[in-house]
Amino acid sequence: MTKRAMFLLWAGAAISVSEIFTGGLLAPLGFAKGLFAILAGHLIGTLFLAGGAYVSYKRKINAMEAVAFSFGKVGGRLAALCNLIQLTGWIIILIVQSASAITGVFSTIPFWAAALVLAAAQMVWAAAFGSPASRMNSAAVVLLALLCFLFLFEASGGGAGLAVEGGISLTLGIELSIAMPVSWLPLAGDYSCKAKTKSCAVWAPFWGYFLASCFMYIIGLYIAVKTGKDIFGFIASGRFRYAACVIVLLSTMTTNFVALYSAALSSKQWIKSGGTRLPIMVIGMLALVVSVFFPAERFALVLERFLGGIMMVFTPIFTIVLLECFTNKVRFEKQANIRLLIIVIICMFANFLFNKYAVLIPMPATALLAAALFFISERMSGGRGDTHRVTRGVSEKSVVSDDGV
Repeated sequence: MTKRAMFLLWAGAAISVSEIFTGGLLAPLGFAKGLFAILAGHLIGTLFLAGGAYVSYKRKINAMEAVAFSFGKVGGRLAALCNLIQLTGWIIILIVQSASAITGVFSTIPFWAAALVLAAAQMVWAAAFGSPASRMNSAAVVLLALLCFLFLFEASGGGAGLAVEGGISLTLGIELSIAMPVSWLPLAGDYSCKAKTKSCAVWAPFWGYFLASCFMYIIGLYIAVKTGKDIFGFIASGRFRYAACVIVLLSTMTTNFVALYSAALSSKQWIKSGGTRLPIMVIGMLALVVSVFFPAERFALVLERFLGGIMMVFTPIFTIVLLECFTNKVRFEKQANIRLLIIVIICMFANFLFNKYAVLIPMPATALLAAALFFISERMSGGRGDTHRVTRGVSEKSVVSDDGV
């Protein structure tokens, strides 16, 4: 995969109405503070995403295989199951928010019909192009980026700006900005493991996602500050609402394509045989059925809690995976690494407390706690039973890169 294809793949993953919508949630902070929250949060979150990409590049294994490398076969399967659930959830959320936007423009179309068409279209797109790195998918991403400028042009005529009701702290704003790139963390290695250079594997995903996701958030923030509307209301009443529907349709295809492909790879931790097309179709059909009956009016609440749940699970997991890579651990256990799983459970509970009492920014605090517990447990164990010859499932050759890790 070339650097350009990798850059566009991750830019396409970021271009979606859900990212614009989340950016609009920061509007009560005002534009200046909201912009700071977007940039600071995305810097933290996208560096974490790039770290996950780096691990898979160094060890030449996909994201869930990298987890299994540290947590053992059982631990890897549990993480893959969580990833499969969260990716299916993402696909459903993107279908729902896109269907809501389209029915806002075409009021005669029922929600279930729009959701049905979008879900079916994404499966056709995936079947037609086979890989998210295809040239057609890349061309669609470039077109999407250009079309999104229409939103800024439309919103610029909204007057001097409106006071947006509702309360949100700067801490929560940063956390919501961290959440999006971290939600893609379990996918990063699925593409970077095939990259030929570190720049392609690490920096192309970083800049592709960072620039495009910040752009989406800023659009949402600007629209909300200037018009007092979220993206759904803005599209329904805008002059470019038909062009906006094209953006919604294309962005659903490109973003869900990445999620469907990685969900299919995660399913390989449980079912080894066969290719990716059948799991893509099965996951797509499941998303279709759920999307049609989704309570669209609860979209905002579901999205916020969903993002929080993703970070609660995968922040401690990938903190440990990153640390094991950077400390040159060579570990592949056939069953579960109980010591590391206990650290993850403790950190998940701590993340819940961080969110409940809003004492710290939850994601960085959880990552720091996971790191501290990892080093403490390493010292207490004295390294006994932690470093092994690589066993069945990942060959020793596959985890030794040109840099010697």
